[in-house]
Amino acid sequence: MSIKLKTDNLSPELGNNFRNDLVDNFAKIEKEINDLDSTNSGDQITKEDLDKKLDKLKNDFMEDNEALKKRINRILLGTDIESIEIVVNRILKEKGVSN
Repeated sequence: MSIKLKTDNLSPELGNNFRNDLVDNFAKIEKEINDLDSTNSGDQITKEDLDKKLDKLKNDFMEDNEALKKRINRILLGTDIESIEIVVNRILKEKGVSN
């Protein structure tokens, strides 16, 4: 059984880097699920295999969580260029200055 997650239906208004990071995360999750499924092949997965996969997922999650914290801090400080560009472009569109 192969699991296909929705990985590319995210709003581009989030910003390309943020959207791409989320898409990449979903792709990684999908790969890990499918790897577990193919490793299992109807047999019981070993505790060691499961522990390795869970440790890798935990480490990936912690790295992504730390990156998200840093991005949130940049946004709060007003130094996140990508979010500033999104806000400025939205304001310009609302004012009719830009398309």
